[in-house]
Amino acid sequence: MQITQNNNDDIKKQETENINIAEETLIHGLEYPVCKQCGNGRQKYASIREFTYSELYTATNGFSKKHFLSKGGFGSVYRGMLKDGQYIAVKQYKHVSSQGETEFTSEVHVLRTLQHKNVVMLLGSCSEGNHRLLVYEYVCNGSLNQHLSKSSYILSWEHRMKILLGTAAGLNYLHQNNIIHRDMSPNNILLTHEYEPMLGDFGLSRKQQDQSCSLSESNVVGTFGYLAPEYTERGRVSTKTDVYSFGVILLEVITGRTTIDKNLEDKSLVGWARPLLGERKYPELIDERILDCHDLHQLFWMITVAEQCLRKDPDKRPTMEKVIKRSLYIDIHINLLVVVP
Repeated sequence: MQITQNNNDDIKKQETENINIAEETLIHGLEYPVCKQCGNGRQKYASIREFTYSELYTATNGFSKKHFLSKGGFGSVYRGMLKDGQYIAVKQYKHVSSQGETEFTSEVHVLRTLQHKNVVMLLGSCSEGNHRLLVYEYVCNGSLNQHLSKSSYILSWEHRMKILLGTAAGLNYLHQNNIIHRDMSPNNILLTHEYEPMLGDFGLSRKQQDQSCSLSESNVVGTFGYLAPEYTERGRVSTKTDVYSFGVILLEVITGRTTIDKNLEDKSLVGWARPLLGERKYPELIDERILDCHDLHQLFWMITVAEQCLRKDPDKRPTMEKVIKRSLYIDIHINLLVVVP
């Protein structure tokens, strides 16, 4: 058996073609799969519509406990079914304060023009009287946070990679549309039964003029453990604060630990991981439940990207577009060596 390396020009050409195809799918394309397990699917073309409160009250059986999905800072989310049989998720704001109204308006403004396979689709809203509700497509398999928190359930390596790459694609799409999510966490990454991730909860999202500029915020909001240092210390917000949050999510997926893990010796997840990353003690980072079933090349990609995303200086963090290109580059070059008889 002889091992030879492909011609460099052919490699470069194939790499460019693969990246162009992948970017077309990840950045611009939409897919409309139907879940093989539960039959849930998304609308191919969703036009934002105004729902009546009566419609949504009926769809959720009066916002019953049986239909309850989750609870956030400004309200609760319920599963519902429209008269045509379509499943929906209804976010009900618990009171119309000025802050709640701002979040409601922001979420509608951000989501109304977005369509990507890794971003939850907004179907409509309700602004009837004092009621403020948002209606989304229903995502059938809970949040990444729920899957990471299950001690009895182990996410396979394949599913972890699929979730991370899809999350990166969705976040890159937001950034290319000059949207900062501001609350990237596993709780806001929803999954189908085939582990396709969709980014959700855009109440804290903000528009910026372009990806190079940053915004200044007087009130720090978001989920503790995922906030970038320039945001918590100086109130500076940019797409790079989302990149930092993605780095924390990478750490959680690699280690199987959460940001509130009680076994971290009173340290944050990032504080616990930094010395291990710096000393290249990578085996100590890996979730012990998948020690024997991970791909070494993909693990190296995850760790390298995590290190870059978690840099304290936001200007030294990669863009999400670079994260995606890096993942494609590694996948291509894993197969550079071919066996010739």
